[in-house]
Amino acid sequence: MARYRQTEAENGQGMFLMVSLKEQLLPETFEYMLDEIINTKIDTSIFDKKYKNDKTGASAIPPKALLKLIIYGYSKGHKSSREIWELSRNNIIAKALTGDMNVHWTTIADFISSNSDEFKEIFVDVLAYCNDLGLIGVETFAIDGLRLPSNASMSLTGTKEQLEKRLGVYQRMAQKHLERHQRKDSNGELDKNTEKHFMERQKKLSRQIDKTSKFLKTMKKKEGGRGQEIKSNVTDNESAMIHSPSGYIQGYIGLAVSDRKEQIIVSAEAFGSANEGVHLHEMLSQSEKNVKKTSGEEVWEKNKKTFLADKNYFSEENLKMCDEFGLDAVIPDSQDKRRFGDNKEKLYEVEDFKYNKNEDHYECPWGKILLYKGEDDLDGCEVKYYRASVKDCRICPLYSKCIRSKKDQCTIDKGKSLVVRKSNEHGSYCLRMRKKLETEKYKELYGQRIQVIEPVFANISYCKGLNRFTLRGKEKVNGQWQLYCIVHNLGKCLKGFNIIKNSA
Repeated sequence: MARYRQTEAENGQGMFLMVSLKEQLLPETFEYMLDEIINTKIDTSIFDKKYKNDKTGASAIPPKALLKLIIYGYSKGHKSSREIWELSRNNIIAKALTGDMNVHWTTIADFISSNSDEFKEIFVDVLAYCNDLGLIGVETFAIDGLRLPSNASMSLTGTKEQLEKRLGVYQRMAQKHLERHQRKDSNGELDKNTEKHFMERQKKLSRQIDKTSKFLKTMKKKEGGRGQEIKSNVTDNESAMIHSPSGYIQGYIGLAVSDRKEQIIVSAEAFGSANEGVHLHEMLSQSEKNVKKTSGEEVWEKNKKTFLADKNYFSEENLKMCDEFGLDAVIPDSQDKRRFGDNKEKLYEVEDFKYNKNEDHYECPWGKILLYKGEDDLDGCEVKYYRASVKDCRICPLYSKCIRSKKDQCTIDKGKSLVVRKSNEHGSYCLRMRKKLETEKYKELYGQRIQVIEPVFANISYCKGLNRFTLRGKEKVNGQWQLYCIVHNLGKCLKGFNIIKNSA
């Protein structure tokens, strides 16, 4: 029978080896590029003001080492501080990036949560490097948002009245739990496991009661755009109840503006808001500032840039704002697909009716009059109503282009009703946008939106594993969002970095 050599490695025997940490960072890899860019292209002196140990106190972990470790951890799908800590202890690449420093998870967590403003400056430094590599086209931009839950309890969300009711429920539960425990104690039915369960349950209920009652004492009601009270959250009141593809979540929207050429993110910000459209001005201002800073003052204003967004950004104010920024906006409205009837024929809209300002009435395409019927509030907007005679509509030869329903024309009991908003009045930005989107040129342009912005979120959420924010508070969450956007942009730099390195 053949005999083979046996080694202790099969039993888990370790080996003492001399390791050169620098040699673990192989050329043409992400970590090799990350190490060089952080060392040579990023100004980390902005963190120095946070440290007060120049004369006394222990030496701190260098910000360069922390940045490398966190960005490397995020790029590998490790979003929690404890996971990144384990990476720094057991992963040779992470050890090489930090110089084998012992970085505790509390240090990592504190660095991420307390440097939101500094991460914005790091983001701009990385963006400048992207521009040096020629990755920013500065011609077409797109905006969208990634809706993610945060470290906030859904069960502690509600209006003031709802939270007060919930506090009452917790108090009654605690009282009943105590009475049940006392009965068992008097009957001699208690044992160690029952006592332990009671203490844990009561401790949890007490914590919920204290947290909720303290919040209610200082709670200020939040008001929505229509004046109604919107829900607050006890654990993170800067987050919001947001509708996502998977249902309602308590969290934030991570907004990003992406350049078309290589899907580089030119501005990023997280907001605790259900309506992402209200933050357009802030995102445009930041985008303009970042592009001018990294590409030169004259580049932003050289040509009229194309700006793509979905229906969440469609409003008279936003379209006017895009025009003021010198952007050729392409933004459809929520009714874009409802302009066609059951027979797929395009329906008449307000712009197809002639308005008589002196008489304050509209004339339909068949020449009949729609009289003014008053004003009302619809979805928080003031609207005017005009209505045609039912007799005219019953014999109208253009009826199929005016009414969506398949209802029999001779049985209708009301004439055509025309709802006139500011957004569809003659001369409005919204009306002009609808006309633009009827042309093949702008239909094709809007079709490019998905190619420009969706790969960004696919990379961050799916490839990098960001399926929730691990922090609380707008400032801290925004810092984490900035870091993930930095990871995305750095990943786009790898090809250009290697070309320069190999040609040197």
